[in-house]
Amino acid sequence: MTRSEAGRSEALPEPLAPRAWPRERDVHVWTIDLNAPPAASAPCLDEREIERARRFVRADDARRYERAHVALRAIVGAYLGCEPARVAFAEQARGKPRLIGPRTGLHFNLSHSKDLALLALGAADELGVDVEAVRADLPGVDLAAAVLDARELEQLAERPEDAQAEPFVTCWTRKEACLKAVGLGLSLEPRGLHAGLEPRPMRMRVGMRELELVSLSVRPGYRAALAAVGGLGGVSRFELDGRGMVPA
Repeated sequence: MTRSEAGRSEALPEPLAPRAWPRERDVHVWTIDLNAPPAASAPCLDEREIERARRFVRADDARRYERAHVALRAIVGAYLGCEPARVAFAEQARGKPRLIGPRTGLHFNLSHSKDLALLALGAADELGVDVEAVRADLPGVDLAAAVLDARELEQLAERPEDAQAEPFVTCWTRKEACLKAVGLGLSLEPRGLHAGLEPRPMRMRVGMRELELVSLSVRPGYRAALAAVGGLGGVSRFELDGRGMVPA
């Protein structure tokens, strides 16, 4: 919620009910509508989050960032049994955030694109989740060459030009989820990783780590993927609506 929104008479939801942690290698994936009212009060954000929001040039981008991080705090707080403002994060060496405090065994990863955010939580090992909006102008020659490996480029070229955006974004999210899971970010080029254009489950190695990768069903116009170091158990889906409700 931006400063301009803070003075509106928009009712905030009740705090989320306590949540049971994912068991073993199970993962909970939350879908968050960034057009819905915020999941908690904006003052729950810390100074680092507030400063990052201020750097956005477009007001809509700042609003989406803030609402995604407010939802992150509200949901994680429900698992930890604390208020959103008391959830504390620190950045690892390559910028991936982690929980700090007395209960740090919950792994999480957040991604947002346009009006949709996804949050993945698990207790077994590191996770990566990615969601991207599909745009008709994607991929373009330069972007495709930067993201896809030689085999993926060949497979994409076999498709009509007006049917390339969805498989490209599918592949892009799969690679981003893997890179986020192992915490490599931009230190490994996506074209150095084979994830495929099809949304099929697969196991792969990235560096010294074994991953399990799945694509996720999301609303039309978006593609998403989830990767887990060491493998996945069950994936449970939840939604956070504007009233703070949590239907499965």
